[in-house]
Amino acid sequence: MRDFLILFDDIPIDKISVKSGNNSPEVITAARCVNVGLFISGNLRRDVVVSLAKGTPDDLKLISFPGASLKRVSPDERSISFFLMKAISIAEKLLRDSFEIMDNGIEVRRSDLKNFCESLTPSKVCISTPGSTSNFTGVAENENSLLIYSIGKQFDSFQIDAKWPQVELPYFPHPERFILDVNLIVDKTVSCL
Repeated sequence: MRDFLILFDDIPIDKISVKSGNNSPEVITAARCVNVGLFISGNLRRDVVVSLAKGTPDDLKLISFPGASLKRVSPDERSISFFLMKAISIAEKLLRDSFEIMDNGIEVRRSDLKNFCESLTPSKVCISTPGSTSNFTGVAENENSLLIYSIGKQFDSFQIDAKWPQVELPYFPHPERFILDVNLIVDKTVSCL
């Protein structure tokens, strides 16, 4: 299982923008992350979860699109942004450390970064780090990885619990490119086995 976590400071979204297709850059990026992470492979990726988070590391609103249980979400921006808007509305009303599953399989929770990581129990955490000289070596070695990419300025110095092995990964200007490259590397590794 690959869990992607894309961290945003905010994801400004409203009904008028979603209906007109005039979404904010953050919503467009979020929709592309879900599209690239789950749908670009000829079929829905069942072994990938794309989570989008907004807020601060100690109070995140998390929207997870799990490939294994996702229903009625199309790969187009309008469909993804519509469900993202509904999920964010639910997340804003949740109490801390609470969780809800929408009828289409999207998971909505409010948690801090540490508790979210613990809920996944990854065997390793891979962080896309600006200035990193590393490559993608080791990404495909583990099925149960959490792969983190931060867009938000307040996440520049977030800390992950030391109990999980951590790997630095290259940083790209766009998170959807990061997701695409990781999926391609894992696909190549699996097809070579």
